Amino acid sequence: MRRAGGAWAAVLVCVATAGCLTRSDGPLGPPRVSKTGDRVQARSIDPTVPAGGLYVNSILLERPVGDPFLDRTLWATDPAQVPPPTKALLTENGLRVVVLGGNLPPEFQKLLDSQTDVVNPQSLTFANRKDAVLPTAGPTDPCEYTVLPGLAAERTRVKLRQARCGVLVRPEVTPGGRVKVWCEPQVQHGDRQDWIRPTADATGFVVQGEVPLERYPELGFEVVLGAKEYLVIGWPAEAADTVGAALFGVEANGRLRQRVLVIRAGYRGDVPSDLPAIPNLRGRPSIAAEAARW
Repeated sequence: MRRAGGAWAAVLVCVATAGCLTRSDGPLGPPRVSKTGDRVQARSIDPTVPAGGLYVNSILLERPVGDPFLDRTLWATDPAQVPPPTKALLTENGLRVVVLGGNLPPEFQKLLDSQTDVVNPQSLTFANRKDAVLPTAGPTDPCEYTVLPGLAAERTRVKLRQARCGVLVRPEVTPGGRVKVWCEPQVQHGDRQDWIRPTADATGFVVQGEVPLERYPELGFEVVLGAKEYLVIGWPAEAADTVGAALFGVEANGRLRQRVLVIRAGYRGDVPSDLPAIPNLRGRPSIAAEAARW
């Protein structure tokens, strides 16, 4: 199984993530990492608490592929409330979604508290932006996967170079104070290319650098989260060669690994304290983070 990459319009420069399935991960920013190059070990700082406004906290949980909890038990609860056609299309593309709240499964809480199974904790605020991309895997070269863009469409094969995968999130406060989050798979790939674009006032031209981007809005979905709810996005191990496998499958030391993305969202300064602390960000950013600066 190989992975894919996409260009993202907004990525926090401190992010650090890892490679797609069958490829090794890039280096992380935190000073202490494991041999896989992407596992936060011990040194961290407290989460950044915004003075006000929207925030999204996220982590990746990673275990060996086919792990009984991450691959099966975690998804036995009620799924997220997405329309049936969307759920069917996500399933066809190797993606699954669940919202956890109330009494969390003990194994899930144990993983949240783990320092060996947690990858890339982040805390993002949205005072000056509308959306951001949470990287999940990459870079990988080459990356291959199939995608079904619609239930009535034909499945197509995609092959990309220098691929970096992630999920775009766009939070929005609802009238009831909960947060609606739009999620969309995206894949950045290749080298930055320069394009001549007209200026905003149309009086001249400017050279802009862009990285090729594969967007999948047809695989996007919305969920509404309360302050104590978790959105979990993942991939079933049997769904090889899919977009989900590209987003959430990695290789470490020659062995396949399986990831899930865990998201918390809220408004004002109500940042939950039960997600792992944000890692020390003084180290060098990952390759994916450096490539995403534009």
